[in-house]
Amino acid sequence: MKAVYLKAALHIFLLGFVLSNAYPQGEAEGTKGMVATAHPLASEAAIEMLQGGGNAVDAAIAAAFAIGVVEPDGSGLGGGGGMVIYLKEKNESFYINYYARASERGSEAGYSGSKDAKTAKAICVPGTVAGLTMAHEKFGTLPLKKILEPAIRYASAGFTVDATLATLILDNIETVYADEVTTNVFCVDGFPLMEGDRIIQKELAETLSVISREGKRGFYEGVVAESMVKGIAERGGTLTMNDFMSYEAELTVPLHGTYRGYDILTANVPQSGLCLIEALNILENYDLKSAPHYSESATILHLIAETERFTYADRTAYLGDPNENVIPVSGLISKKYAKKRFQQINREQLDPPAYRDVVEGDPFPYVKKKTGKTKQEETTDSGGHTTHLSVIDKDGNSVALTQTLGLFFGSGQTVEGVLMNCAMTNFSHRSKNSVNFYKDGKQSRSSIMPTIILKDEHPFLIAGSPGAARIIATLIEVIINVIDYEMSVTEANLAPRFFVRDSEDYLYLESGIRPDVRQELTEMGHTLKVYQGIDLFFGGAQMIYVDPADGTYYGSADKRRGGIAIGY
Repeated sequence: MKAVYLKAALHIFLLGFVLSNAYPQGEAEGTKGMVATAHPLASEAAIEMLQGGGNAVDAAIAAAFAIGVVEPDGSGLGGGGGMVIYLKEKNESFYINYYARASERGSEAGYSGSKDAKTAKAICVPGTVAGLTMAHEKFGTLPLKKILEPAIRYASAGFTVDATLATLILDNIETVYADEVTTNVFCVDGFPLMEGDRIIQKELAETLSVISREGKRGFYEGVVAESMVKGIAERGGTLTMNDFMSYEAELTVPLHGTYRGYDILTANVPQSGLCLIEALNILENYDLKSAPHYSESATILHLIAETERFTYADRTAYLGDPNENVIPVSGLISKKYAKKRFQQINREQLDPPAYRDVVEGDPFPYVKKKTGKTKQEETTDSGGHTTHLSVIDKDGNSVALTQTLGLFFGSGQTVEGVLMNCAMTNFSHRSKNSVNFYKDGKQSRSSIMPTIILKDEHPFLIAGSPGAARIIATLIEVIINVIDYEMSVTEANLAPRFFVRDSEDYLYLESGIRPDVRQELTEMGHTLKVYQGIDLFFGGAQMIYVDPADGTYYGSADKRRGGIAIGY
């Protein structure tokens, strides 16, 4: 056993050395496969599958399990997410919603948004294992045991803590200290792990091994599930065995839109893909291609910022669990509705003059069948943390996958090696008129929006980002950078970003927005908060661009994160 451990440890050490030298951050190029994730080891796990004969789905699943081990602050077995899958030969697309869902007894916990976000009361039923195993069952080609090998290896033998993880452990040390088991994972003798230290997660490796042998049942039934239910209950949570056994990921279709001749395939409700389609529909009414870049023009940045603010207001008002509410999706993604919203934008100044005073539009006249209107009065998900990965294989099959624990390190509670989510924080808990108001068994809305863009039925751009509510703004900006401003995928990723929404008091900017542009924005009524350089606050987009001329793949991992793109 010791020899096996030492062999695995040596493998991880050598792999880390190879990755740091062979795969420097920046643009990657390939023709047979490409992956972009937030951590080199997760990217290597995906490439291992592709080179071993697997398809893009196999690679994405391997990377998703692996990223939960090596980027534990952002996602893992205790969280949830969603993925868009495009099968090139059949020209078919699918969306798997595996976001966390409220317990059937969640209201019994007496959750308080002001004090319980980092407790077991915040835990909802995790969906990651259900979603990834569904994707494997429906679309995978390799054995699940092989797909999970990298994640198990990284957990059992350990890996080196990078600067990003070390910083996040320190920044969230109160969450880490809140649970003794979590403390033991991320600290040694009570001291936080630092850059260069090795982190080993033996219990997590054991749980992953059970999943590799038994699939979904190994996590949602039997000993592992019973232990998690017991551990969560001992900490004050309310998840039941029935919560675990009844959880099902949802296989649907992506939400579809178009932008300047491109097809947009993105996350369906209650995830936020409709926001991307609505915003792009609004911007389609303006010739951005002939305009200066937003970093060099206050007029253009203001137009895009107001588009985003209007879109966020509509999301706040209308987006929730479609199983519990009527969501006017067709109206919100209507081109006619977008034109009306475009016409409502004051191009000269901030209007209304306070960001929070923006009013949602009325999409119901554009819904084919009119339905009752719901009103959201409370906003959430302002501080979440997530991860995204993009994959394409030699046949053009593509996956965009985003998953999360909620806030950094989720609830902070670890059971069976699994760090649990804090998905209760995504619900509204005060206003009963809210479309996102909490209800037992309900799924909250989410900002995630993994996206695949096609041109003439060929993959063109695979993209997504972490960053809670900033995900929406980030995706809008990187997509117009590629399509309208014809930037390379790396240039689009490095371009300065901004963010504003209906529940903020500032327009947040990276300092790459020119000073004279900032001054003019102030004169237009904006209140600015400037981040120096490029900042993790604005997400971490992982993207793959496919050159329509020759089919070459170009990958870009956002330098705001510690990720990497690998192609071959």
